[in-house]
Amino acid sequence: MNIAIIGASGFIGKNLTKYLLKNTEHNITAISHNIENIKIEDKFVNRVKIIKADVLNKEEMDNALSGVDVAYYLVHMMVSNKNDFSENETFAAEVTGQALKQNQVSRVIYLGGLGRDNEKLSKHLSSRHKTGEILRKYNKIVIEFRASMIIGEGSISFEIVKNIVNKSKIIILPKWAITKTQPIGLADILSYLVGALSKKIFQNEIVEIGGKEEMSYEQFIKRYANFKNKKMLIFRLSILPGKVAGLFLGIYNSKKETRVGRCMIDSFKNEMIITNNRAKELFPNITTRKIEEFFV
Repeated sequence: MNIAIIGASGFIGKNLTKYLLKNTEHNITAISHNIENIKIEDKFVNRVKIIKADVLNKEEMDNALSGVDVAYYLVHMMVSNKNDFSENETFAAEVTGQALKQNQVSRVIYLGGLGRDNEKLSKHLSSRHKTGEILRKYNKIVIEFRASMIIGEGSISFEIVKNIVNKSKIIILPKWAITKTQPIGLADILSYLVGALSKKIFQNEIVEIGGKEEMSYEQFIKRYANFKNKKMLIFRLSILPGKVAGLFLGIYNSKKETRVGRCMIDSFKNEMIITNNRAKELFPNITTRKIEEFFV
């Protein structure tokens, strides 16, 4: 099988590529506009085609997806400091959805974000859900996994928490940091993504996935601080403007992490927890683990 990983230079894309190469016999088409960030072990180079392509360019995506059987769509644009990330994500989904349809890709596996469709979602989560809608418009079988924070080395959201806990004794959070979330470990995410390749599914599916426990964002930070034996003072402010949050994040994080963090803070208002049993029905053999197993 020829599997395309769109967004192969990102955190999930790189780890998924490594996993598939080590644990399956599939050939990989790694697609990204940052191909210099894709590193392949010498013993696997014959099974990998690396293609530089921009998800905003229809011709490039048409060419990149030629001969592909199944595609993973792992693209988000919060890191970009140009234009509006949600507009770019919408346009990218349209371009890629059309290219996937034109190349008759049989199955699309997309990793998005949790959050109830009937609620007023943050800009970040709304964009994640809209991307899934657009991909379904063009493709008959789209498996959309919806997840909260992914815990693993290289996850930007997790790196932000690590940086603050390791470098500061004080954390400032918005008042809505008591909202529930259900973080999941990287290895468990990969189990779902790879499981979706062979699962007998003949229609579009939205599958909510998460770790063993629900917790607030504040509780998650405390859990990580306890893991690192750090004492933290946590303050929740009733008003936390984006610029102020950005300044605080910028003290302890890179510019890229700060841009993403500012986008995600507003998502604290939305509960990101599993609301149905579809994941257990489709993937009964996957049992997620406690978050501490993925802390580093």
